Order: sequence, then structure tokens, then C-alpha cells
Amino acid sequence: MKVVLIERDPEDSRVIQFMLESRKETVFPFANATQAWNFIESNSDIDVIITALSTEGISGLEVCWNARVLADQRKGLYVIAMSESDDAELLVEALDTGADDFLQKPLHEETLHARMRVAERMIMLQKQLVQLATRDPMTDLYNRRAFFEQANKLVQQARMSPNICAIMFDIDHFKAVNDTYGHDVGDEVIKAVARLASREDGILARLGGEEFVLLTHNHSLLEASRMADRLRKEIAATEVKLNKSSVTITSSFGVALYREGETIDDLLKRADLALYKSKNDGRNRVSAERPRMAQSA
Repeated sequence: MKVVLIERDPEDSRVIQFMLESRKETVFPFANATQAWNFIESNSDIDVIITALSTEGISGLEVCWNARVLADQRKGLYVIAMSESDDAELLVEALDTGADDFLQKPLHEETLHARMRVAERMIMLQKQLVQLATRDPMTDLYNRRAFFEQANKLVQQARMSPNICAIMFDIDHFKAVNDTYGHDVGDEVIKAVARLASREDGILARLGGEEFVLLTHNHSLLEASRMADRLRKEIAATEVKLNKSSVTITSSFGVALYREGETIDDLLKRADLALYKSKNDGRNRVSAERPRMAQSA
């Protein structure tokens, strides 16, 4: 795990760092809590914060509070407060402020290691819960709920991320695949399409059944259409292996460009209309909405 250690006493810091590194943890030691917090904010892969309550810069209690707010966004962030005091009120305050655990200094190596094992189990559990809540279990893509959460964030930042495009696509004649080969083969087909689509850059989700969406940014409508066509060709060229044979599939695509002020639902509806055009025109093709012409003065 990656651990940020905040301890202003250099000797205590060295001892604690040694204990942690003997457990093969990656430790980032700081004497100043403000500097440590800046580091934590800019590094999203920190797993554990161990902070003294008496610190330089912001207080250890502030670190605990800030970390709890940040943990709600990142998930899987564990906070251990430590102090030389055995004051029960201080312990309660630290835990109420946001610490997950409390250690009294001087630290004992076996105790610290035991608490780190607890932290490891809790972080793993939190990550599993996030996985269950945000990922489609078959493909490991974003599920519908998580996609809309991510997409709405991107739309809110549309001025900084221009040219947002939605690529809607589904598998052609998927019911026939299930009816002919069985649902097990249908599942493998869905997984194959998901693996190919995962190579593309953007927010990718399985919306349900055989329907997928890829949200791109910093791509023009033409660039997004080319991306969709590349994926279409890759899907058509892929064989899904069966016991004694294989099955090939195709997909149809619809592409739409975000318009300022609209919602993500509005964007997806227009991409869906373009997708239906591809189906009506014979499937296995990409259709892009017509760009709006600038209004004359």
C-alpha cells in the first residue's frame, strides 16, 4: 500500500517509516501537514494516511477531516491518527473528526503491523463495494448509474472539455445469436465487444443488454465518427469461438455532438436517433447526426 506519514519529530518519523517499510509499504514521510495534504490531493493512489495530531502547518485533526471528505470521492482511503496523549476525549475527537483508527505513541511494531492489516482489509472491502456499485459484472465496464455520474461531471466541465461526443452502438441481430447458439454464447459475444471497445479513449458503459455507449471529449464529430467506424470494422472482423465453430457479428453505431446547455439525456437521445438510422439503412454502419448550421444574423 502507499502510505503518507505525517510526523514532525524526525526520529519518530524514521522509526515509523522503518516499521512500515519492513511490511513492504511505500512510505511518503512529511514533517509539515500542509505539504503532506497538497501531496495527497495531487496523488489519487494513496491508500493510508498516518498522521500525528500535533503537526506543523494544518493540524492533524484537519487532516483527518479533509481526508474523510476526500475519501467520499475516492473510496478506499484509511486514516490513522496518533498521539502521545491517552486522553479519551482526544481519541473520541479524532475518530469523530474522520480518523478510522487511533494509535498511542510510542508505537509498537507488532501493533502497527496489526493495524495496517486491518487497514488493508478495509480498503479491499471498500474497493469491492465500489466495484459492485459502479461496474457491470459481465463486462467490467461502467454500469448505467456510474456512466451517468461520470458523464454529468464531464458535461458540467464542458467549457474545459470541448467537443464532447456520444457514440451509441449495439450488436446487430443479437436476439438471433441467443436463439441460435444460446445465452452462454451471447454472453461471450457481449464480452468480446466490450473488450474491443475498451481500447478506445473515453467513458465507456454497458447500458443494458447488447447496448453500449462511449462518451469522448476533445474529439470533433468527424473524429468520433472515424473512431466508431474503426471499432465497427474490428467487431466485424472478430470471431467468437464456439466448441466446434465460431460466430461473427456486426454492430451499428450512432454519433452525436454535445450542444451547449443540453443534458446528457438530450445528447444520448440524438445519438440514439443516429443509431436507429444505421439500423434502418441496413445495419453494420455508422451514422452521425447532421451538424447544426450557424444561424445567419
